[in-house]
Amino acid sequence: MAVSVSVPGRKKKAIIFGTVAAAFLVAIATAGGYWLYERKQPSQASKADCELAQRIVDGAQDLSHDKEAVEEWEKNTMQLRRSQMKDGYLGFRIAQYEVWAALQAKGEGTPPTNKQVRELADKANSHCADAGVTLTLPPIAS
Repeated sequence: MAVSVSVPGRKKKAIIFGTVAAAFLVAIATAGGYWLYERKQPSQASKADCELAQRIVDGAQDLSHDKEAVEEWEKNTMQLRRSQMKDGYLGFRIAQYEVWAALQAKGEGTPPTNKQVRELADKANSHCADAGVTLTLPPIAS
């Protein structure tokens, strides 16, 4: 008696295995692409962080030209930002505006251009997109 080997059954298993492997690789590639996409997006701050950022910016508009008062404001806002703001990337952007405003109030340094302030506002607002808050960073008066 001769034993026959069933080639079609082996082919069917190979096709199924190949299809499952291809689907798995496509899923891995898709997940990896999504991960890279999300990784390049700016961090998203909470609504509370964005509102705090706007309060700090608003406070910068009323700075006196007394160096001691400005330094006290800088110290207080730095502590406030560091203790309450969870998104450090947004905090970094707002800290830059704080420095510009403080230097201008003290009469030191060169004020940023309106373009630089707009670019900083765009970067800061990219962190507040999901929170539904639009930050307004007025130009630093020269």
